[in-house]
Amino acid sequence: MRDPIDHPETGDQSQPSDAPSEHSSEVASDIARWGFFLSGIVLVIAAAILPLQADLEWTHHQRDLALIVELDTIARNASYQRMIDAIQAKDPDTLHLLAQSNLGLIPASRDALVTPGVRHDPMLFELLEPAPHQRPEFTPRYSRLQKLVLTPKARLWVIAGGIFLVFLGLLPKTKARA
Repeated sequence: MRDPIDHPETGDQSQPSDAPSEHSSEVASDIARWGFFLSGIVLVIAAAILPLQADLEWTHHQRDLALIVELDTIARNASYQRMIDAIQAKDPDTLHLLAQSNLGLIPASRDALVTPGVRHDPMLFELLEPAPHQRPEFTPRYSRLQKLVLTPKARLWVIAGGIFLVFLGLLPKTKARA
């Protein structure tokens, strides 16, 4: 048994109660309400932001692909420009290559770039085309919450659960009936 507590202002002596104080249960109730409220807000915000973040990742990937295509185009244009410059400068090797491929004038010391009688000339263009750059693959790594939020049906449930938790956190304090 505990010692009695003196209250000097009233002169009473009272026994402390073994039940938890009313103040600590109010604090616990407030903490729980704030916990529900904040977790609901986090879920609703995650349902709004995470799909946008996934779209941003996809957009960054598409931008990277566009930059690589641009690099390939620049390299191709430079290769064709070198060919045009060589033709205009009357470079003997380039003129021989064109004569071999277009006119069929193949010296006995060289192999044919094109089989005689074939109408198209793939070897000439293969010589002009630069090697393409490596294309990056899109391999996102999503967390479980991101997977839930990116699935349309599950996203609705996450939003509904978040709103429910917000409302649960907004409920007023309850008072015990005497």
